[in-house]
Amino acid sequence: MENNIKKCSFIEHDKINAILYCQECKIYMCNKCDNYHSNLFKNHHINKIENDMDEIFSDFCKKDNHYGKLEFFCKAHNQLCCSDCICKIKVEGKGEHFNCDVYTLQNIKDEKKNKLEENIKILENLSNSIDEFINQLKVMSEKINISKEKIKLKIQKIFTKIRNTLNEREDQLLLEVDKEFNKYYFNEKNEKDILKLPNQIKESLKKSSDIKNEWKNENKLCSLINDCIYIENNIKDINLIKENIDNNNFDEINFVPNEDGDELNKFLNIFQKFGKINSNSIFKFKKCPIDINEDRGYKVSGENNNIITKTGKDELMIGIPCLNELKYGKEYKWKIKILKSKNNYINVGITTTDFDFNKANPYKYGWYLYCGDSTFYSWSPQNYDCKKTKLKRPKNEIIISMNILKRILKFKVDKEEEEDFYTDIPIDKPIFPIVTLENKDDSVEIISN
Repeated sequence: MENNIKKCSFIEHDKINAILYCQECKIYMCNKCDNYHSNLFKNHHINKIENDMDEIFSDFCKKDNHYGKLEFFCKAHNQLCCSDCICKIKVEGKGEHFNCDVYTLQNIKDEKKNKLEENIKILENLSNSIDEFINQLKVMSEKINISKEKIKLKIQKIFTKIRNTLNEREDQLLLEVDKEFNKYYFNEKNEKDILKLPNQIKESLKKSSDIKNEWKNENKLCSLINDCIYIENNIKDINLIKENIDNNNFDEINFVPNEDGDELNKFLNIFQKFGKINSNSIFKFKKCPIDINEDRGYKVSGENNNIITKTGKDELMIGIPCLNELKYGKEYKWKIKILKSKNNYINVGITTTDFDFNKANPYKYGWYLYCGDSTFYSWSPQNYDCKKTKLKRPKNEIIISMNILKRILKFKVDKEEEEDFYTDIPIDKPIFPIVTLENKDDSVEIISN
């Protein structure tokens, strides 16, 4: 327990063990400090420090500027509160539960005890199946990693092929440049030959002089004429090089696209958008648990089969649960986009395998946000019937999240910061996302996040 020992908050006594704590001042005190403090602040709440600090203050509210004991329970938020939490004046972090259903601890004691019995049974069931769940999780994790590596390998192969093709094309273009310039302009060999021209001209002039001096020598006539031809060819080569230089036009050969050209930008833009990772939504609709007659019909469409449109008559409600149940231990998030709606007669939320529209009131077989006026409908343990929420009436979309571990179902409307939620969602039966539609031609899309 050595690490839990607190020292006096007074800087000159910081080596002395504290024996008291003041809730209002938020300070630890030794014997000396207590003598001054008790005389100055007689009404402050003082607690003795004994062994376990967490145990000592477990009954007190830990929020800033809240000094009372946790004597109340907020059912809406499923949490303990002090008097500052539930005060009617909402100011400076106080009164956040003033509009909630609040009970004393004695009022809620029996309900929590019964809930504990339910939770013990759930935990016992989970305890019996947890090893199997962990094994399933391991198998699933292995499959996910294999799938991930396959996708990565596929991407690498594709881009290796693209890089190889680009490198080959680069080599081809570079060779074409050499070919074209060698064809029309001077290459390295031509330049070396040109640099030899001054000496060739000098040699030709000297040879010309020698030819003239030997011209009368009939024995050398053939050789002399051959030398003349050599000189003529030299002059011809020089004139040809000079003509090529005079006729050179370096604008005739160009590379398209250039570095800043639109073609290059389009090309790069194509590569920036190349490839798409498709995530098959977990939300694939399955049929209602009752026979769908013509009046109560619907159709499923969209690239991922996640758009539902009501085709039957108005007021004949359909409810479409999704194929995959929400597994224990995970947090799920999905989004309902309202594509078309006459009156917002749409419910979104979750349901269990007991979902059945043959029952008198389908709202009693799930936990819903009704989009018509942003109210909650649900069955036990909340048993809400048009309970007003903090949310605005949805116009475009509703974001829903379900934390199976904490048993909390949250709703957020049209990307607003405000959200509202259910607590204590039972997890003793399989849970599915669900959407219901009442008006003909109403259409929604479910998107998994």
